[in-house]
Amino acid sequence: MDCLLQLHDLEIGFHDRGKETVSLLPPVNMKLKSGDFVALMGPNGAGKTTLLRTITGMHPGLGGKVLLYGKPIHSFSKAALSKHISIVLTDRITDYFLKVYDVVSMGRYPFTGFWGHLKAADHELVERSLKASGTDHLANRTLVSLSDGERQKVMIAKALAQNTPLIVLDEPAAFLDYPSKIELMQLLQHLASAEGKTIVFSTHDLELALHTANRLWLMARDLPIKEGIPEQLVLDGDIGHYFNRSGLVFDRMHGKFTKQGQTGLKIKLQGEGLNRKWLQYALLRKGYQLVNEGGAAIELFASEKGFTYQLKDKDRTFTTKIEPILDVLSKL
Repeated sequence: MDCLLQLHDLEIGFHDRGKETVSLLPPVNMKLKSGDFVALMGPNGAGKTTLLRTITGMHPGLGGKVLLYGKPIHSFSKAALSKHISIVLTDRITDYFLKVYDVVSMGRYPFTGFWGHLKAADHELVERSLKASGTDHLANRTLVSLSDGERQKVMIAKALAQNTPLIVLDEPAAFLDYPSKIELMQLLQHLASAEGKTIVFSTHDLELALHTANRLWLMARDLPIKEGIPEQLVLDGDIGHYFNRSGLVFDRMHGKFTKQGQTGLKIKLQGEGLNRKWLQYALLRKGYQLVNEGGAAIELFASEKGFTYQLKDKDRTFTTKIEPILDVLSKL
């Protein structure tokens, strides 16, 4: 696969009010190739948006180079860049009274010449983008009449209509409900795998990124970017290294963040199937310790019929619900 974008000793940051240079990360050396589907992750203030703006030519780097097809990105005009990179940012939309179809059509303007007339092929691409983003039923609505989530989908449709080899999205799922997030990720996956698009998106949703992106770029202030496939970054402990906070740690076994400072109550959980899985999640959420051997204050058994629990020297009690078990545990 050909290298589309290369970051060579790139330094990102800004100049504060006193004109002092503030660098956010050590120099970045990364490559993006055709078909890459990369999730950019890091805590607030790590510099995710600044990095995205810098690699798309919207924000000047403090040093180093951003190369597009081997050429410095600043050597491209804005018009030329718009034929290669489409961008979806979290900036507020101001043209609220435009119709959705017209907004999505703007994605074709870099290719329509001075007068901006859309040809049949342009209209076809606009309609395909509306359908792919799930906004075709909104085509005749104005932006002001849409929800935040619907407006976000429209801006993604506009980026799709632009039909560039590189698509950059800053928190694209921020305003979407969970089913819409999944639909969006499936769409982006398809564009990367089937059409060879290079896609970079920032997100705070670790679970979504772990299950969809084919590579992660992990960021934290003053740390070098860590890059790799999601599964290896989990196994190597990098997720925890970049995200663990006081009172919260990343559980590599379950791929979730859990609370530190557990209650000390030890529980032995047995069984299998869906009921066991969700009881386990409930116990971990409440901060209990799950043990396999002796020393447990209570034993729990999960089956397809429900749950039984047994305190030391007491008979088993049956329930079909998780909440009564949590109530019992809270009183121990």
